[in-house]
Amino acid sequence: MREPLSIGRLRLDTPVLLAPMAGYTDLAFRLAVRRRGGVGLAFSEMISPRSLLQERGKRIRALLATSPEDSPLGFQLYGSEPALMADAAKRLVELGAALIDINMGCPKRKIVRNGSGASLLARPETAVAVAREVAAAVNVPVTAKIRLGLKENTVASGTFLDDLAESGIAALTVHGRTGEQGYSGRADWAGIREVVERVRPLTVIGNGDVTSPETAADLMAATGCRGIMIGRGALKDPWLPRDVACALAGEPAPDRPSRAERLELMRWHFEETLAACGAEKGVIVFRKWIPLYARKLNVKRPEMVLMLKIKGRAELERAFDALANAG
Repeated sequence: MREPLSIGRLRLDTPVLLAPMAGYTDLAFRLAVRRRGGVGLAFSEMISPRSLLQERGKRIRALLATSPEDSPLGFQLYGSEPALMADAAKRLVELGAALIDINMGCPKRKIVRNGSGASLLARPETAVAVAREVAAAVNVPVTAKIRLGLKENTVASGTFLDDLAESGIAALTVHGRTGEQGYSGRADWAGIREVVERVRPLTVIGNGDVTSPETAADLMAATGCRGIMIGRGALKDPWLPRDVACALAGEPAPDRPSRAERLELMRWHFEETLAACGAEKGVIVFRKWIPLYARKLNVKRPEMVLMLKIKGRAELERAFDALANAG
């Protein structure tokens, strides 16, 4: 059995973390995964410090939404201005953040062009300055999420990792691809291991290509990471963090969810989306989840395409009923 994972003073029940994913890890999805079990720490979607401090619009309120059940929760910030990031971190702590994460790995073109996300890997002095100032500004653990480089696997060259490890951060999450790779190709676990060995004894959390309890165990064995962060795997299967946590704890594998359980979760997720977004917008917002649920429900492609065109609540509920009857 593995030792419990601690990040700074924050002790986690499991070493399994639910990754921050823009457009996906809202409160409804976090609760959907937490209620299946296994999540030691979950994260918000990435947040703009400027929008946060200006408290601009409904979108920022949605990003900040949480509940007592949604704990512990880390908030992720993206940006490249140290003082602004520090001020935003202070505000998030006031709002109840258990941890602050700095996004140094987002590969999205808009974020990179703005000088944030993975572009910070090409400007190590700025990245370290952001980490140092945020860590000094708050009394909760601060982490950074990086990739192996912006265009090539260069993160371990120079003094960047040494400086980042000494900036005051409590842990480092490493995704085993470069920014230019996005999510293509296979994650480079050897590259993650190189980071682990370089920054030891700093806690490192591995991320990339965890699709099963077996791949989670393989990643930890191959890299020496002390924790696992699951992203896209949880989108496809909200039960995956539970299964990974059980495997890492040496516990028997839980029963796989039935089709009825998956459909029940899909209905619940839909209702939560409507409650958060309103009836009309909620249906549109929920469409992105349909293919993810449909794969596990064995929905044929023509039926799924029809569901993606639905615009009204009643029509989508009839589609759910049809899926239940088909099972």
